[in-house]
Amino acid sequence: MLETYPHGLNDDICSIKGIGAKKKEQLSAAGICTIGDLLSYYPVKYKDRRAAVRAMDAGTDKDSLVCGRLIKAQLRPLSGGRSITECTLKDDSCVFYAVFFNMPYLRKTLDTGAYYSVFGQMRIRNGARVWTNPEFSRTGSERDVRGIIPVYRHSAGLTDINLRKWIKEALDTTDLDTDWIGSDITEERRLCGQAFAYRNIHFPESPKHYKAAKYRLIYERLLMYQLAVRMNGASASDAGFDSSVPEVSMDGFYDSLPFELTEGQSKCIDEIMNDLSSKRGMNRLVQGDVGCGKTVVAEAAMYRCAKSGLQSAMMAPTEILARQHFESISRDLAPHGIECRLLVSDMKPAERRKVIDDIASGTADVLIGTHAIIQKDVLFSDLELVITDEQHRFGVAQRKTFVKKGRGVNVCVMSATPIPRTLAATVFGDMDFSIIRSMPKNRKKIITRALDQKTRERAYIELGRELEKGGRAYVIAPSIDSDDDELYSVQKLFEEIKDRYPGYASALLHGRLPAEEKADVMRRFKEGSIQILVSTIVIEVGIDVPEATVMIIENSERFGLAQMHQLRGRVGRGSRQSYCYVINYSDSETAVARAKAMAEISDGFEISEKDYELRGPGDVMGTMQSGNVSSDILMLSAYTDILELAMKDADRIMEEYRTGDSDTDVAYAYERMMDGGASDNSGIL
Repeated sequence: MLETYPHGLNDDICSIKGIGAKKKEQLSAAGICTIGDLLSYYPVKYKDRRAAVRAMDAGTDKDSLVCGRLIKAQLRPLSGGRSITECTLKDDSCVFYAVFFNMPYLRKTLDTGAYYSVFGQMRIRNGARVWTNPEFSRTGSERDVRGIIPVYRHSAGLTDINLRKWIKEALDTTDLDTDWIGSDITEERRLCGQAFAYRNIHFPESPKHYKAAKYRLIYERLLMYQLAVRMNGASASDAGFDSSVPEVSMDGFYDSLPFELTEGQSKCIDEIMNDLSSKRGMNRLVQGDVGCGKTVVAEAAMYRCAKSGLQSAMMAPTEILARQHFESISRDLAPHGIECRLLVSDMKPAERRKVIDDIASGTADVLIGTHAIIQKDVLFSDLELVITDEQHRFGVAQRKTFVKKGRGVNVCVMSATPIPRTLAATVFGDMDFSIIRSMPKNRKKIITRALDQKTRERAYIELGRELEKGGRAYVIAPSIDSDDDELYSVQKLFEEIKDRYPGYASALLHGRLPAEEKADVMRRFKEGSIQILVSTIVIEVGIDVPEATVMIIENSERFGLAQMHQLRGRVGRGSRQSYCYVINYSDSETAVARAKAMAEISDGFEISEKDYELRGPGDVMGTMQSGNVSSDILMLSAYTDILELAMKDADRIMEEYRTGDSDTDVAYAYERMMDGGASDNSGIL
C-alpha cells in the first residue's frame, strides 16, 4: 500500500506544525512562504558531531560532544524567581554535569538511567567537569544532537533549532515521492530521488549521501533553468509581433553629450540601433565593467523610442540605484523634451497615482523604478523598450511580468557583473551579447593594495589624507552586527571611525534601514555633508559619487572576488586618483589569493575568470557569497560540467515534449522557475 502524505511542496508554510502567524512573518522575511521554500532553504555549513569524546578527555578550549547515563536530575530555586536544573551524568571515564538556568520544565522530561548526549563547551568548576546550557538530547531520539548537524543563515528571529525542527516535520509529512524528472534522465544521470536529496542536503547520513543529494539539486536547478530558457524562447518566437522602432535622427542626442563616446559605447549603441530596426526585436545582454558608461547606451535607446512616440522602462534592483538612474537620465533627456518619471515603493499615494496616470496616458515617455513598476496597476500607453539593470538580482518571473506590459517589447539587460564567456553563452543562450571593454578617457586606474592585520593601519592613514584633500570614503564590513571577535560589523566600524575622525561626518548604511533613511544617507553622501560611509554590500551596485576616492573592504576573506571588484567600482569615477584597500584576516590560500588578485587585476572580465579558477567546484559552502544574488550566476561557473549535461538533456526533453513523448514534467519545471521556486536561499548550491 502506497504511503499517503498530508502536505505538498506548494502548501502554505503554516501547514507545518508549530508555525503560526508570527513565525510565518519571520519566515516570509527570509523568502520562505511554502513548504517547498522551506525545503529549499539549504544549510550554509555543517557541524560534524559524529564522534563523541570521553568526558575526562574533553578540553576547555572548544565545544565537545559527550554521552553519558543520567544518574540524577535536580531542580533548585534561585532568588528572583530564577532556577537551576542540575543533571549528573556518568560515562566510562568520570562523572560530569550539565547545568541549565531558568529551564524548570526540563526536569519533568528527564528519565534517570537513560543515556543523553551533551554538546557545548566544558568548564572546570570546583574540580568538576561542567557543561552550562549545552545542547542536550536523549541519545538516539529524533532531536539527538549527535550526527552531521546543519547550520542555517539566520534571519529575523529564526534559529537553527526551529529550522531543523520544521524541516524534519516537512520531510516527514510532505509528498516527495513524485519526481518531475523522467525515469530515463534519472537513470542516465544516476540521480538520487527528490526525497533522498532533500533529506540528505539537510541531514546527511554520510558525506557520500550528501554529495549525491547536492549533485541532484544542482542538476535539477540547472535543468529547470535551461527548460525555462527554451520555453521562453519558444513563446517569443511564436508571438509574431513587429517589434521594430522607426528610425530617427540621433544627432541631437549625440551633440548634447558633454563627452565623447568610447569605441565600446559606440559599437554597443550601433548594435542596439540595428536591433530596434529589426522586426524580430531586441533580446540583448550588455556587459560592461564597472564605470564603463552603460547608462548612456540605455539613454540612446530611450531617446530613439521617445522620438518615435513610444515608451521605455528601466527597472533597477534597489531604490538607491533607481533614484540615481532617474536623476542622471532625466537630466540628460529632459532638454530634448523627453518626460521621465520615477516609481518606487515608498512614494506617497497621491504622488504614485500621478506617475501611474502619466504612464497610462502617454504623458511620460520613460519610467524608471524598482520592482514597483511591475505591479498590476502600472499600465503603459505604448511600451516598446524594457531595460533591466543588474538583471542577476531579478528572478525570471519578475522579468517576464515586466515584458508582458507591452506588445512585442524590445529587451535590453545591462550587467556590470562580468560572466566568463563560456558560461554566458550557455546560461544566456537565447540572448545576443554586447561587451563594452573601453573605459572613459578621464578615468585613472584605481590603486589597489592587499593588507592584513599587521598592515591594516595603512588604509586608515590614507583615508585620513584623502579626507584632508576633500575626498570621501566607503568602508565596507561583511555584517550589520556580529558577536564574532574576528569579524568586523558596520556597527563596530562606525564607532571606531567616529572616534578616529571626529572632524568629519560619518554615517551608517545597511539593509535594515528604512528605504527613506537609506535614500537620505546616500543623498547627503553625494552632496558632501557626509564624508565617510560605513556600509554593508548594499552599495555594491551602480552608486555614482565622483568625489569618493577611498574604498576599504574589511574581512575581504568573507567576500567573493567578483563582489569585491564591484565594490571597488564605487570609487575612481572622477578625475582624481582613487584607492582600494582589501584587508584579509585569514591564512587560507584562497583568501590570500583573492586579495592578491584584487591588487594585481583591474579588468572585470579577467577578475571573473580568476574567480572561476579560485572558486573551484568545492568552494561553495561558506558565507563568502551569502545573500549576494548578483554573484549567483558566477556560482554556477563551478558546475560547468553539470551545466553542459543539463543543456544537452533540456534539448532532448524539449524535442520529446513537442511530440508528447517526454516523461519529464516540463510544465512543473517552468512554473517553479516562474514562481522563483527553484531558487537557492542559502548559496550552498
